[in-house]
Amino acid sequence: MDIFPLKDILELHKLSDFEWARIQSNRRFQSMLADITREWNSALNTKERVRVKSATGLEAVLERYILDIGDQSIPLNQRVEAGKFLAKLGEMDGSLIQGGGGGAAFQINIQIGDVKKTVDVSAQVGKLIEAIPEDDGE
Repeated sequence: MDIFPLKDILELHKLSDFEWARIQSNRRFQSMLADITREWNSALNTKERVRVKSATGLEAVLERYILDIGDQSIPLNQRVEAGKFLAKLGEMDGSLIQGGGGGAAFQINIQIGDVKKTVDVSAQVGKLIEAIPEDDGE
């Protein structure tokens, strides 16, 4: 993926040079690696490559951000911004980073036989919708 140097990956997975040489020479591994590499480098995969590399790069420095928040030598406004950033990443700021948002309202339609109920719901977090079935005499 061209994100980390090979030596770091081997160290992470605790693979010796001998083990890595054995894995590299395995024909099944070579075939799988060729397929995955072709797919990864495809022009159709550009968005996914950027997403994965960005997330990986951010994760690699995340601990540093966390430590910097408590570093009194860094100006307070910068530490507050780092805190806001971490809160957003952790989805603790009341917003969603991915797949979020949506419009101002949505509608729920329920139909049982000839009976149809429509409920309009404003986009409020934690809104409770209660439905009480109507007695239609049956």
